[in-house]
Amino acid sequence: MTSFFVSYRQSQIHYLQWGFGKEYLLCLHGFGESAASFAGLAEQLKEKYTIIALDMPLHGKTVWNEGLLCTITDIRDIIEKIPGIAGNSFFLAGFSMGGRVALGLYEEIPQRIRRLILLAPDGLKMNFWYWLATQTFYGNRLLRYFMDKPRIFFIGTRALKKIRLINMGIYNYVHQYLKAEEKREQLYAIWTTMRKIRPDVGVIKTLIRNNNTQVLLIYGRYDRVIRPVTGMRLKKGIVPYCKLRVLHCGHRLLQEKNLPVIAGLMC
Repeated sequence: MTSFFVSYRQSQIHYLQWGFGKEYLLCLHGFGESAASFAGLAEQLKEKYTIIALDMPLHGKTVWNEGLLCTITDIRDIIEKIPGIAGNSFFLAGFSMGGRVALGLYEEIPQRIRRLILLAPDGLKMNFWYWLATQTFYGNRLLRYFMDKPRIFFIGTRALKKIRLINMGIYNYVHQYLKAEEKREQLYAIWTTMRKIRPDVGVIKTLIRNNNTQVLLIYGRYDRVIRPVTGMRLKKGIVPYCKLRVLHCGHRLLQEKNLPVIAGLMC
């Protein structure tokens, strides 16, 4: 594993590189994680691919100085600074939030993506609460208020759970993750910064058909954050190009027990 930085505007973007394969694989991690979350999978794939994993803005060792905004154009311009990726075709993988970014990047440069690999990807369905908090002015102000006054926020989520407006998976995730002030600040900053990355699923399906792009979807059967049904909806209309696999796990697809299976599907 080798660590690198590239300069982008006023920021320093960190990425990790593994392997020596002739094909390049760009990996995009999930919310609150880092490039290192792909280390185990990279070990399984290092003979087939040269693996590049970014630390996304506000994650890992990346220093993001562009304010609370990152667009898919920013991501595209960042990867154009990475040797092996710049100007070339490559394989693209994204997990959870990184799946949403991968979808947006595919929509931007579909002709360069050799294969699209989505691991429990965000972005196929816009959650109402996420939409409210990131896509509306007053919703974002309300999110800021709740992050500053978490007791009111937690009371509100308990009420929403009781009337089944949020599911147990989201409820547990929120209550476990947002107890610490640092985590609440991180959530507000990341959600706000990444708010403009909104892939258009209809357009993406058309691009997949027009470019004959092979798509691999991998989900956890017991995932209560991003359910496999979202992948089934994406597959509809692109069946000849799309494979869907559901593993016996929850949202944490990149845990060690799943890596041989995922690597096998990617080879």
